[in-house]
Amino acid sequence: MKDSDEPLWDGCTNHSKLSVVAQVFTIKSDDRLSEADYDKIIKWVRSILPEGNKLKENFYAAKSMMKPLGLGYQKIDMCPNFCMLYYLENVELTKCMTCGHSHYKPKTGRGKTLVAYKKLRYFPITPRLQRLFMSPGTAEHMTWHQSHHAVDGVMVHRSDNKAWKHFNSVHPHFSAESRNVRLGLCTDGFNPFGSFTAPYSC
Repeated sequence: MKDSDEPLWDGCTNHSKLSVVAQVFTIKSDDRLSEADYDKIIKWVRSILPEGNKLKENFYAAKSMMKPLGLGYQKIDMCPNFCMLYYLENVELTKCMTCGHSHYKPKTGRGKTLVAYKKLRYFPITPRLQRLFMSPGTAEHMTWHQSHHAVDGVMVHRSDNKAWKHFNSVHPHFSAESRNVRLGLCTDGFNPFGSFTAPYSC
């Protein structure tokens, strides 16, 4: 939060330390830049900024600054044939329970570290939803379903439809708190609620 209030240099009014790093991270991700490319660009940008600028000098330093935001991910080993996750009670298994494929790659040389064949990167949704309520602007959007004025016969938000209103009547305790979040499941290429040939999508 301190970095978001600190200007990029004394007298800068349109960028903070955090906003610049977030924007450059977005460019790196969108354009699939390597860490070396990122460092080259930052080195050049720092050379044209005023003396005493607070732009982080490389990718490692910028990543360290962003880490406390808590939007990381959890690595979970998985079967390379997508049969199972080595998680919770299965974390110590050395072979897949379904296909029998080995959990770890064969050791080479003197290395003692076990390396899984495949890893899943799990991005927990709860911290991301919580971050949406940290800014007054996004928090207002997150609760708009309860504060907007519906117009009879016109659907301007999902909260105006019958399904939402039915859910409210069935779960009044949940619907009384405007900050409670409703999540919809959107799938692409498979149907979790029926056969693959069903004539509808979810």
